[in-house]
Amino acid sequence: MDLKIHIAWVYAIAFSFIGLNLWFLSNEWYFLLALPLLLLALMLILVYPKQLIYFLAFATPLSVQLSAESSKFALSLPTEPLIILLLIGLGLKLLHSGKIDLSVFKVSLAVLLLTDLLWQGACTITSTMPLITLKYVFSKLWYLAIFYFLLIPIFKKEKAIKTFIWVFALSSVVLASYTLLNHAQGSFSRSYAYTAMRPFLPDHGMYAAMLSFVIPPMFVFFIYGKSLRFNMMTRFIAAGICLYLLLAVGLSFTRASWLSLLVAFGVYGALLLKIKFRYLLLLAMAGLTYVSINFNDIVTELSRNKSESDDNIEEHLQSVSNVSSDPSNLERLNRWSCAYRMFEEKPVMGFGPGTYTFQYGVYQLPHEMTIISTNTGSLGNVHSEYLRPLVEEGLPGFTLFLAIVALCSYMGFDQYKKLSGARKALSLAAFMALITYFTHGVLNNYSEFDKIAVPLYACMAILTAQQLYLKEQKHVEETQKE
Repeated sequence: MDLKIHIAWVYAIAFSFIGLNLWFLSNEWYFLLALPLLLLALMLILVYPKQLIYFLAFATPLSVQLSAESSKFALSLPTEPLIILLLIGLGLKLLHSGKIDLSVFKVSLAVLLLTDLLWQGACTITSTMPLITLKYVFSKLWYLAIFYFLLIPIFKKEKAIKTFIWVFALSSVVLASYTLLNHAQGSFSRSYAYTAMRPFLPDHGMYAAMLSFVIPPMFVFFIYGKSLRFNMMTRFIAAGICLYLLLAVGLSFTRASWLSLLVAFGVYGALLLKIKFRYLLLLAMAGLTYVSINFNDIVTELSRNKSESDDNIEEHLQSVSNVSSDPSNLERLNRWSCAYRMFEEKPVMGFGPGTYTFQYGVYQLPHEMTIISTNTGSLGNVHSEYLRPLVEEGLPGFTLFLAIVALCSYMGFDQYKKLSGARKALSLAAFMALITYFTHGVLNNYSEFDKIAVPLYACMAILTAQQLYLKEQKHVEETQKE
């Protein structure tokens, strides 16, 4: 009798689905046809979440962002729909099992990231554009959930970290090859460098920032290949990818990425010299204090630099400090000035996450605008990962972001001292990669895009996994002493 009931339910569901499809087709609505594919994808997510993570790592550099001209919302394909499905699938699995590893939430970085997310959620209430802010917060939620919290238990295994990095690196090589082939058609000129990576990325800044995430891990894979149990062929492949991507970043004409790589390798030098983190922190604070006190004198001195963005790489690098005539630098100062005026207006809650792009136009001053400015303020963001939270989330958001950067840096130094072997190398790879973006973030902000969010949170997950390992080792040692 039970079997007949089950069969009846199968027939009822099947005929209902066919009937609904016929009705939808008659009205020229075709989206229901995708339901079986969505159900199949959901099943794969529940059964093979790790494999899907690796696929997302490969797909991220090659994803394409689509948006309607009349809409302020955009979607990266195929990554974001799969990430959303993965989040739903894991949520259902969690509800079914009821098992949560609470040890993750005891790590300081996890607490800070969650606090930051909660503050962004609170800023939604007072946001000047609630729908934009909601989309921003939800996208932050799914990146954080999948590429940080989900990856932490996966990254407890060294092999999983190496696989993730290799997959992302190989996809980045494909993207760099596509970009360089396009760039060659314009004789590798600066103007062609700005658009050669389309449609995969909107501009050269994000392209170079993403590639910069890969260069330090490939460098570490070559230098520390023996500790990572790589054969010589694998190590030379890593070295080849490192040099190839260095060339790609060099030809991108992205000054921020050039500087970020210099800083990352400078930090590596500090680690080799066993310089303590607190000394570097004090040095950074002293530098910021000096700049604050002598800001006007520094700007006056920089205004004497007349080197502008140029096809000549040496001239292009010298133009970094040109604040008198270089359009890119002047526009960045215009955006930063708008950011400061916006902060003064809403210093506590900010304008709402994700809103700067749509709000800064009216805060421009005529004498600060440049040849690339628009009256509507429709050409981009604040150009600083540090000023973005200050404007959009107020002083608390800014403070939280600084705390996250400082804590990641402390973890990198601490783990380099305490870890050994493969774990030390993997922690170093993630830390150096993070340093490239923390430096790049002074001049640009891309963390809301999948190209940056995926490696950013994955690197934080690597550091957190190593932190949990250190805690477990400490607990074992204390238990043995007792």
